[in-house]
Amino acid sequence: MALLTVMGLQRVIGARVLAGDVSGRTDQRIRRISLDTRSLRRGDLFLAIRGDRFDGHEFVGTALSRGAVGAIVLDSYDVSTLSLQRGFKRKVPVILGVRDPLSAYQRLAAHHRSQFKIPVVAVTGSNGKTTTKEMTASVMAHRWNILKTEGNLNNRLGVPQTLFRLNTRHQGAVIEMGVDNVGQTTNLCEIARPTIGIITNIGPDHLEFFGSMDVSVQAKAELLDLLPADGTAILNADDSYYDYLAARARCRVVSFGFSAKADIRAANVKSDGRNGTVFHLQLPGKARHTVVHIRVQGAHNVANALAAGAVGTVLGFPGTVIAEGLSYFRPAAMRSQVLVSHGVKLIIDCYNANPASMKAAVELLAQAGENRRTIAVLGDMLELGPNAAHMHEEVGEFVARHGIEYVVTCGVLGRSLARGAKQAGLDHTRIVQVSDAQAAVSAVKAIVKPGDVVLIKASRGMRLELVADALRGIKRTTKKAS
Repeated sequence: MALLTVMGLQRVIGARVLAGDVSGRTDQRIRRISLDTRSLRRGDLFLAIRGDRFDGHEFVGTALSRGAVGAIVLDSYDVSTLSLQRGFKRKVPVILGVRDPLSAYQRLAAHHRSQFKIPVVAVTGSNGKTTTKEMTASVMAHRWNILKTEGNLNNRLGVPQTLFRLNTRHQGAVIEMGVDNVGQTTNLCEIARPTIGIITNIGPDHLEFFGSMDVSVQAKAELLDLLPADGTAILNADDSYYDYLAARARCRVVSFGFSAKADIRAANVKSDGRNGTVFHLQLPGKARHTVVHIRVQGAHNVANALAAGAVGTVLGFPGTVIAEGLSYFRPAAMRSQVLVSHGVKLIIDCYNANPASMKAAVELLAQAGENRRTIAVLGDMLELGPNAAHMHEEVGEFVARHGIEYVVTCGVLGRSLARGAKQAGLDHTRIVQVSDAQAAVSAVKAIVKPGDVVLIKASRGMRLELVADALRGIKRTTKKAS
């Protein structure tokens, strides 16, 4: 789908022409905006982003040589370094200068989004964002052609990238929003313009940046300020911040959870072993329950499914459609994956971690490991701020209280987790402390036996997926960028 003419694009972002002729391109439409010369196609417009480890301005010449029709750069960029005439027989590439290329990219994405009158669901919160996003997408996709956030494109760069994929075939979109600073949710909502907003829960995440839980909840609550008056806020009725969030919302509120006050509820929740979880979905105004089967375990994942069910309800989908959509959900890699390898049941959840998600995973381990040996391989939870050591101790105590038989702690903060487990009564001979993921591999291999259940959980930076790979007999190869 064509985005804008070069001239129209210049007007949207208020760019200054540094080189080339804009007026002579009234019929030339830009189909894609590229941030990476490796995936750039002929006819794309290249946008030079300056990051922590790279500077796109160093690749402007490469982009033009590969067929880009032009580039958006900092207005201080020296175009004399480019050979603009060489190799361009028909039209010299247009170089547009702006004060902030990232801001220009976001404004273009917001402009593109504004062309579509479709439901857009924004998903934020401390835990379960990706799973809720995927479950919501499964529900909506059972009836519609939808766009959803792929991978970890949930930040100030990823959200615009996702929105640029919107086209006339899409009937709805689900956009994940990761937030670690005040003002970020506002920024992302101004780009995505959601009509429905989900706040999964509020917990101690990114406290290194937020500083306190109160600031964290303020950052997530920005979503409520940006929803339209005829929009819908979907909130967790079981969350301690529910009353505050519901009062702050300026639009309709639909709640989900296990408590009687929730609009969308789950009852008769039962584990289906390796196949996941079965529960009865209770919808407002419906006397009959709908049986739902999701391919993941744990109460926290039932809550995620309820949030997705709330979206389906708001969109007018019947319970049967919601249930069928949820049945097609499959967990993303390293998020609540449960599988069996060489007789060992693995719970792989090492993409991200904070105290709330860590405790939920430990509860799942205790449930899945009933009458079996349980081993928790737990690494550092990052970005928790000055109280990180205490929070790790609390998780260690939680592990001991839930009867987990062995714990392997990985990382500097893992020492605090081990200390908490020991203080809560776990035998010191069943606590192993290691420095990193490679050491954790050796430690786990020395303990694990067929029939065991192993939880692998940590923040992404700890790379504990190496433990899962080792237990599955997988060897990873690293691809070099070209």
